Amino acid sequence: MAKETSSQDSVRLKAQQMRAEQARKDRRIKITIISVVLVVVLGIAAAVAVVIGQKVSAERAARNVDPVSVFGTFAEGEPILYSHKGVGQVDDSIPTLVEYFDYSCHVCVNVDALFGKELTEGADKGEYNIEYRSVRTVDMAYQHAATAASLVVAQKAPERWADFHHALMAYFKSQYDNGKGHVVNDADASYQQVKKIAEQVGISADVIGIFPYGSVADHYLDVASQAWREATVEGRAGLGTPEFVAHGKAVKLQGKTGAELLDSVRAALEVKK
Repeated sequence: MAKETSSQDSVRLKAQQMRAEQARKDRRIKITIISVVLVVVLGIAAAVAVVIGQKVSAERAARNVDPVSVFGTFAEGEPILYSHKGVGQVDDSIPTLVEYFDYSCHVCVNVDALFGKELTEGADKGEYNIEYRSVRTVDMAYQHAATAASLVVAQKAPERWADFHHALMAYFKSQYDNGKGHVVNDADASYQQVKKIAEQVGISADVIGIFPYGSVADHYLDVASQAWREATVEGRAGLGTPEFVAHGKAVKLQGKTGAELLDSVRAALEVKK
């Protein structure tokens, strides 16, 4: 009986030793896993911190730029000139249409949807020049972000400017038509959205990276809007956008369809069909 008890004690002792050894192995594995996870988490946190830091630095830089450095010749409220010769050039042998608009004006974007691209195509064909003048009327946050980016693209990617201009108009129309104002009324959201629109029309990341924060366009819009108010325009009934001017006279848009409205502009410019 004593021998049997001794044998059982030996088995129990061996089992305890095995359990103790397994427990030590489990603790080592647990410590190793925790250490690896901690390293991974710290690495992810560091990477996120770097990304956030870079984003904050980039947006801080976008807010704190000299308008002249990003807008160049446009800094003092100059219009974006458009003709068959390209952005920034005009043909003195043909008439010039002036278009005053606000990227956050629902009437402006509706008119642009009706015949804006066709109007640009007429300039491409050499029928007339266009002076695009962004001014304050509705003046939502989106107007500032869109104007700032538009001026940069006119300089740095002029071949993409017309597509970008109409895409900016189209986006605001989509938001207005759907009763959505959370982007177009917010400066940060508008700034980010304008960059997305630029990417969608094929503007390079290098150019998009130059886009200043919307508030940088404040001076430009102040000067351009003042010039608009002071302009002598025959037949002007009051200030409102969009306003088209040909030969110093306010163009009275007539018709309901895009083709009819375009014809009224062409007639004011005295463009032959």
